[in-house]
Amino acid sequence: MRYYLKMINKRGLTPLEFNELDPDLFEMLMVYDTYIEPSGSHLDMLFHAHSCYNTTLNNPNLTNEARKSIKVKDFDFLDILSESNLTTKEKAEKRDREAKDAQARNIKAMGEQIKKRIEGKKKNGKQ
Repeated sequence: MRYYLKMINKRGLTPLEFNELDPDLFEMLMVYDTYIEPSGSHLDMLFHAHSCYNTTLNNPNLTNEARKSIKVKDFDFLDILSESNLTTKEKAEKRDREAKDAQARNIKAMGEQIKKRIEGKKKNGKQ
């Protein structure tokens, strides 16, 4: 959110104008802020992700297994720190596809579990 507010203030855009930005123009502004301007969104996200990462690791209630599994990129909520060359729109489409695939796998796994339970009851003589 901090990034969006910063972009609105820098560009002189109202929130309504910002929400109506063309996705390609938004992507160009992201590239400019990430790679050209030294105080861009990439540095802001690095600061945010590392501070969240350090705060999480210093939590005394965290198990050793959880500490080993946490990565800085887990706190990159805008997916700015990833090394992919995808645009923001392509990243959003990829996340949607992955979410749909995960949902389909979960539904299939639940169906398999239900089949196994029904077959188990039939084998026991119950119906």
